[in-house]
Amino acid sequence: MSDWLYTIRERFTPEPREGWRSYVSFSGFTHIAELVTLDSMMCPDLVTELRDEDWNFNVQEDYRTELFRDPDYLMARQPFDQSVHQLLGVVESPNGHETLPTGFIQCGFDIMDSYFGNSTLTNCGPIPEAFMPSDVNNFGLLPDCGKAIAVRDTMRKLQPDDSHLGDCDVWLIARRLPGG
Repeated sequence: MSDWLYTIRERFTPEPREGWRSYVSFSGFTHIAELVTLDSMMCPDLVTELRDEDWNFNVQEDYRTELFRDPDYLMARQPFDQSVHQLLGVVESPNGHETLPTGFIQCGFDIMDSYFGNSTLTNCGPIPEAFMPSDVNNFGLLPDCGKAIAVRDTMRKLQPDDSHLGDCDVWLIARRLPGG
């Protein structure tokens, strides 16, 4: 069984979010309907200040305190508007055989830098040696775990000493929009 972690993030959609056209032009992802990513610049985390009780439910290593182990706690903790927010379930270094949590749909595979702040897939610009914009699905993510691992490996080889590409890793992202 996979260790699912959870986060509530802002959604990045064509409307009413500013910057959509600039992002599509920058990324080349002209076919996406919405961007779903763990990149904190593109889909900021809604939990920006931790409360005492959070320490009973969140991850406490690798500067990932914004990730929680209990989606019900997270939903009760944080005001949620599904038109602008999303509950994401994520797995680091997936094998492609994960069982989704109840009520979640699989969005795809993201590739995060070693700081878990930037997505090398969705926010580093086109990297044609590793992937083409047409490789991503309608969420801006890679639809296949094997392809995501191959892209990650290529990125690592391209810039082995770079903190963004040299030590990036694959994350499976699933989403639940309560009431949707």
